[in-house]
Amino acid sequence: MKYLIFSDSHLSDSFDEKKFKFLEKIISSVDMIVINGDFWEGYDFEIDDFIKSKWNKLFKLLKSKKTIYLYGNHDKKEYSNNKIKEFSINQQQKYILNSGGKTFYIEHGDRIVPLWDKYFKRMPRFINKFLYYVEKAAFLILGTNGVGILYKRFNVDMKNRVAKKLKKNEFLVCGHSHFMEIDEKNNFINSGIVKHGFGQYLIIDDGKITLHNESY
Repeated sequence: MKYLIFSDSHLSDSFDEKKFKFLEKIISSVDMIVINGDFWEGYDFEIDDFIKSKWNKLFKLLKSKKTIYLYGNHDKKEYSNNKIKEFSINQQQKYILNSGGKTFYIEHGDRIVPLWDKYFKRMPRFINKFLYYVEKAAFLILGTNGVGILYKRFNVDMKNRVAKKLKKNEFLVCGHSHFMEIDEKNNFINSGIVKHGFGQYLIIDDGKITLHNESY
């Protein structure tokens, strides 16, 4: 069984054909999918509008891949309704995946490291837009490695709080920080983002872990 895990696609009311084609490609290539939070941009985009948007052309394909949908901080459970069942067979806060003798504890990461959520119940739109453009500039200028200056410390916080408690063949898989990483020494994986032209995602195939970073 070949699994795809991706997070932080932040699908918004601005439809991006290139991002759509990229997601369609990687979704089609696997047997089962875990969306690890921040699938859609709930700070700016109401769930009913998202469900009716052009992004819904992905929904039938996602459902056919038995997609598990985990809530993030931008698409919290309270921002959603039963219509999310149009693209997923199960919806929850975390998911345990067993593959090739390894156990993967998957959750978005916002409950471990809250970031902005400790200040806002729902981030104001103008702040969210400002942070979007700051992040986009950082990615375009510094690239995926250089942007670690902004975000790597959040991965460190996640490892310190949870991952080091795991056993040899157990892994914590997060998104949330937007910084892709495999740290097998500390049993930690971050699947990165699908945003700003960067397509990052995790494939697990019979316990083999591969982290991908592509442009779209």
